[in-house]
Amino acid sequence: MSNIHTVIGIDPGLVHTGVVRIQFDSTSKTLTVDSTVIDGPDAKAVWHWIYMSTTSPVVFIEKYVPRQRYGTDERMVKAEAAFITQIPHAKVIRNTGAKQVVTQDLMQVLGVWTFNTPTHHQDLRAAARILLYGMMKDKHLNHVLADVIHDELDGHGWTKETA
Repeated sequence: MSNIHTVIGIDPGLVHTGVVRIQFDSTSKTLTVDSTVIDGPDAKAVWHWIYMSTTSPVVFIEKYVPRQRYGTDERMVKAEAAFITQIPHAKVIRNTGAKQVVTQDLMQVLGVWTFNTPTHHQDLRAAARILLYGMMKDKHLNHVLADVIHDELDGHGWTKETA
């Protein structure tokens, strides 16, 4: 089994789509964070960014939940369908409860609370949150995340890098 795990979170949006990648290397105890902002819900551009530098990532996409604003809802439903078509192995998950579970403290420890690139609705933070929430819901990736946090609490924090 590989000691390197690449996990990606996507927060689709009509103005900006946030994409965050964290690579966990348990051998060197290093995590590397990379991110990008794509204008609009451009699933092909997101796919290109992911697969030009990554092989076999685990991808989590924040599920869109309609809120009765028909024009926006229809465009976001179509955007979500495009992401599912473009990245069929991605796991689409609801963010219900994510803010209570994926805390600011956790995100700060992992270096994904603040980003240098401004977005319309904190899209990079939302992408990072859905990435971590997805990891928590996955049995194997939850262990990877737990190892990082245990080491941090024991005073042996992993090296954090920005790609």
